Amino acid sequence: MKFSNSPQDVVVTGAGICCNMGDDSSEIRNHVRYAKQAPFEVWQPAVEYGARCNVAGVYHGDVSDAALGITKKEARFMGPPSRRALRAAQIALAESKIETRNLAVIVGSGTGDVGTHCEIHDKLMATRKATKISPTSVPRLMSSTVSANLSSILKSVGPSFTATAACAGGAYNLLLAAQMIQSGHTRAAIAGGTETLDMHFYAGFDAMRAFNSSDNDNPNRASRPYAADRKGFILGEGTGILVLERRDDAEARGAKIHGVIRGFGMSSDGTGSMVAPTAEGAYAAMSQALSTTGCSPDDIDYINTHGTSTPLGDVTEVRAIRKLFGDRHVTYSSTKGYTGHSVSGAGAIEAIFTLWMLNEGWIAPVIRATPLDSELEDYPPLLEPTDRKISLALSNSLGFGGTNVSLLLGAN
Repeated sequence: MKFSNSPQDVVVTGAGICCNMGDDSSEIRNHVRYAKQAPFEVWQPAVEYGARCNVAGVYHGDVSDAALGITKKEARFMGPPSRRALRAAQIALAESKIETRNLAVIVGSGTGDVGTHCEIHDKLMATRKATKISPTSVPRLMSSTVSANLSSILKSVGPSFTATAACAGGAYNLLLAAQMIQSGHTRAAIAGGTETLDMHFYAGFDAMRAFNSSDNDNPNRASRPYAADRKGFILGEGTGILVLERRDDAEARGAKIHGVIRGFGMSSDGTGSMVAPTAEGAYAAMSQALSTTGCSPDDIDYINTHGTSTPLGDVTEVRAIRKLFGDRHVTYSSTKGYTGHSVSGAGAIEAIFTLWMLNEGWIAPVIRATPLDSELEDYPPLLEPTDRKISLALSNSLGFGGTNVSLLLGAN
């Protein structure tokens, strides 16, 4: 299907990423485009607290007050998630060159600022006095802390809120922003997700045995979607922020358009458990993304899968893809071999990766996937860097509780 460009199209004019590969978009792009090994490391807090898995993807960028250009008054309300989101937003806004006054701000994290919750608990236990709690704690611990801080610092009067949806949170924030632009409630937005490393959050996943605890002595091999010997995912500190606006506004101000959000599908698994995905849920989200935009499976050139590197999740999603695409072998890969799993940041980061591919004519392969899971030998993911013009792609995010989003993204 060939879409005709419309003045009301929701287009992307800026994108910023903070992750284990840094925050330089050119450097990150080179890792993903050319299948370079991305850095993972032994995370010392995991070692100190005796976690089964000691590996993480860590963002080492400077998010100090000086680097971010914020005042001490502004900094009082900002925990680590807000700082990283501001850094990514600054990159996206510099690329877009859009005015921030009327922006909607729809950005969130899966947990808010866990450190503030812990700080309050520790002070209460140590002093038994509520009066010892910092008066700035609520803006740091509230679930909407990231969007609230960004809106305040950017001096935006547009709507501001956070959607939390586990591993699909970043993608949900993007689609909600797109809906608001399409409905006329705003003409532009920054949207996405962020997740920071925190030992309390990390320990919960470790206790579930969701992580790969078999490669503590070989961190750079730990995240390997679709490999026969994959053992679980690696938590990656990551933030993705996109600038969305109407096409006519972007063209009027001469902005570079990186791609279009053509549509989306949403679903819940329904028949699965809290942490065990079903093929039916992923299938429903992808098929809805197609049906609501008038596309057929034959129109899709590529799928950036959720593909976290878990034994069940990876093959379950591919089963859904095979059901939807029938005899056609659609090109697919997972980019979590580069970033690890950034939870609420993942859907936004992967949407950016997919838009780069659409805009620039290349497809990122999965890395460390060989030898492949035997179930995938007749339907393998892309294993080598590939230059190919693509026009339409799906980017999938599948969260705990069966919360699923499939974004339909297009080249400009």
